[in-house]
Amino acid sequence: MAIPLHFPLLLLAAMVAGYAARPELRSSQLMLGGLEEADMQEEGVHQAIDYAISVYNQENNDPYYSRVQSSAAYGLRVVTGTNYYLDLEIGRTTCTKSQSDLAECPFIEHLHETYCSFQVYIVPWLHTISMTQYSCHKD
Repeated sequence: MAIPLHFPLLLLAAMVAGYAARPELRSSQLMLGGLEEADMQEEGVHQAIDYAISVYNQENNDPYYSRVQSSAAYGLRVVTGTNYYLDLEIGRTTCTKSQSDLAECPFIEHLHETYCSFQVYIVPWLHTISMTQYSCHKD
């Protein structure tokens, strides 16, 4: 049975809280292999979110696009590349997949939200990005 990605993010929150309470452990360097809190302003986070939504839209059978309504948490783990852990609320839009501009698509009102946990792996120097795993559920 697969563990939903929100469990590692809860662990990340606990680790960050403990880390913040112990200034002697702080460093400007990422700990290789350690789970870190990701900065929303980081380009890699935006790239991971865009890729996750693209894969989600390609793999579902809905004729309408979905896009991010809100974000709950971001985490990352640096290995030979970077694994991004994303918890996102996804909303269905009024735009069909035959339309091209997803950014301007309004959300469909009064629809159950979909919550997804994504793990996206990026290796910038190889110009590769892949979806390691994801799971979604409706509220």
